[in-house]
Amino acid sequence: MTSKNPDGEATPAETTAGEAGYGDAAALELRTDEPVRQEEEAVPKSEVEPQDEIEPGSLRMDPQVGEELYGAQVSAAYSRVKVHGVNALGDHNKIHIVNYEGQPPAKPVIRELVGVPDLLPVYAETAADEELAEKLGRRSTVCLAGRPHTGRFSTACVALARRHGPDRVHEVLLPGGVEPEVLNRAGDSIKEDHGYVLRLPGDRHSQVMRLLADLFRRRSASLLLIRHDDSRAGVRHSAEVQHRRPEPLAVFRAHLGHHLRDKLSLTDAESAEVIHGYLRHSGLIRALHGSYGPREVVPIAEAIGGGHPADDGTVAETLGRSQPQRRARAAEILRSDASLDADSASRRPRRIDQHERAFRIAYAVFARQPLHYVFEAAGLLLEEIDGQAKRVDWGRLALQHPVSELLGPLDVDWREGREATRSRGGSSRSAWLHDGAMRGVIIDEAWHEFDSTRPALLKWLDTLASRNDDPMRRAAAEAAGLLAHHDFARVCVDLIDDWAASPKPRLRQAAAWAMVAADMGGLVGHLVRRQVRDWAGGHRNFQRDAAARVYASGLQQPDLSWSLADLRRIAQDPMQQHTYIVAEGVCQLYTPFRADQIIFELARWSDDRQLQLHAAGALLSLATLPVEDSPGGTPDLMLRFVEQQVATGDLVRLWELALLMNDLSPRAWTIFGYWLAKADTDETLRKAIGGMVTELTAQPTLRRRMTFYLARLSQFEDGLPEWLDAAMRSSQGVMA
Repeated sequence: MTSKNPDGEATPAETTAGEAGYGDAAALELRTDEPVRQEEEAVPKSEVEPQDEIEPGSLRMDPQVGEELYGAQVSAAYSRVKVHGVNALGDHNKIHIVNYEGQPPAKPVIRELVGVPDLLPVYAETAADEELAEKLGRRSTVCLAGRPHTGRFSTACVALARRHGPDRVHEVLLPGGVEPEVLNRAGDSIKEDHGYVLRLPGDRHSQVMRLLADLFRRRSASLLLIRHDDSRAGVRHSAEVQHRRPEPLAVFRAHLGHHLRDKLSLTDAESAEVIHGYLRHSGLIRALHGSYGPREVVPIAEAIGGGHPADDGTVAETLGRSQPQRRARAAEILRSDASLDADSASRRPRRIDQHERAFRIAYAVFARQPLHYVFEAAGLLLEEIDGQAKRVDWGRLALQHPVSELLGPLDVDWREGREATRSRGGSSRSAWLHDGAMRGVIIDEAWHEFDSTRPALLKWLDTLASRNDDPMRRAAAEAAGLLAHHDFARVCVDLIDDWAASPKPRLRQAAAWAMVAADMGGLVGHLVRRQVRDWAGGHRNFQRDAAARVYASGLQQPDLSWSLADLRRIAQDPMQQHTYIVAEGVCQLYTPFRADQIIFELARWSDDRQLQLHAAGALLSLATLPVEDSPGGTPDLMLRFVEQQVATGDLVRLWELALLMNDLSPRAWTIFGYWLAKADTDETLRKAIGGMVTELTAQPTLRRRMTFYLARLSQFEDGLPEWLDAAMRSSQGVMA
């Protein structure tokens, strides 16, 4: 039996995404059969692998991965723990858009650094402070040069706070392709007697200081540039100050002392005596001196302060969770047992030490995965190592060494994991680590201490990613992201770029996960975003798709408009007319306070024929996201609309598009029916939703289709509720 649509015609065959299929919806700008703008290397639909709709959040990288790879240093954008004080600088701060004539799609922004007042009491003095203050007193633009993660951003903020006040410090953020000179057209965005920090990649600091000096001088303001110092600078500019990281003991004293005084109300003398007592612990001194910077010292101080008074056992336990102590244990894990006992070396099977290291590296890479992945991956790693060394292939080693022998020091973790599994009634053996953050430091140790093996490690990860097995691909991508955090250029050239350009969606997804994993460490965020920008704006369809997948996997730009500008550029690619990746990228950018901006942008997309599918698809994904911790599952976007946080016209426009688009309408009517059912059970939602129904059904086509589809939804099989029927009848008055 041929079904009839509400317009009385046979239901048309399903059309491809982006083709006409709106009936007589005259109010919409319909898609036609006109070809979309082609770009170099455009891929015909026949060559694109079919893709199903994406379940919201299914591609997003678990924040736990960042904690495993980087410990307490995971970027605040991905951390599950709310960050306070010094670590909050640069995250979750109030943002102002810099407006100027001729602005590009992604605009510079200036954000207030609300954490500066909390930074001042815990700041540890550095050798650069006095010179920096002196230069800021004489010049409007100054440069601070130093290595990342040495506290240079904190030093810059404190210097500006001391000169202009802690509530007058801001950070300037520039999107890719926008030069700092654009600030000369920023108008009133630069405030009188305020301080501004700008992280500047490259070596243009001298030119930028010269070009912007007059602007900041006229406003009695200060611009403090931060640049990476590679220690090969030679002669420095007269306005440049060399930064050195503060002494670890000074950072520890400052943070612990503030905690004792502020939280426990100790006097200065009492807190100094307590700190002196803790510093008698030799293990603590070793850990502090073995730290890589303030970001590793601060968690130690906060943990000891939170457990005060802490005995030696508590201090030792705290240190065991610190990055310096983890690195020491990782070195022990990858150390050959033969090196500990020379006499036993002659009795050990040939190459057993290499087999043990390969197994332990694989164990870390596949943490939380079934143990059979570890065996398979270890065998593949040994093959790559033998290939690099041009050894004869021995084949897979079988029935030679038990798991406990191969794991060595990790055997304790593995047995503890087996006990935990048994207690839950499971039987699967998994690669379990008592301290999840050991995963990252073991991979680090393999990369840094066995650097002759780096080519084999990279080829190994490439082999794992190429397997048609999701856990293998995810593990390889996460490990590649961590290694990119150490050598971004090499890992991108040898691995991630090739994955992003692959015709296989699973490899492009691996590239996206690797980028997000690299960004989670916080050190190479600017390089990640530059790479994503190059993919998004390049001429290769597959790399543009990989860029969209990076957003779908959880990447967040400093400003929402930058992310939306990238996704809009990607969505115009002809290849994207057959995928749901862009819509999922938009979905992953959503938070309640961003609802109005995202819906506003999607409504603008709906005016562009090439973007209509993505606008409608994104709406449907967003329309299913529930309010956080809501037992009833009310969609968050629905609540924002009812509370008038979203423009009615924009949301109505998007629902019109989704409900009338042939490719999406079955799903759209199901989701829309769910909204109506929620409104039927919640009186506080009915008025606003009823008003939206009235506006939608003012269009004759939508009124006929709504009558047709709602009668076939299970929620309304006994007839429409009175409020909904009244809303639909009211539309006739609107039409008149």
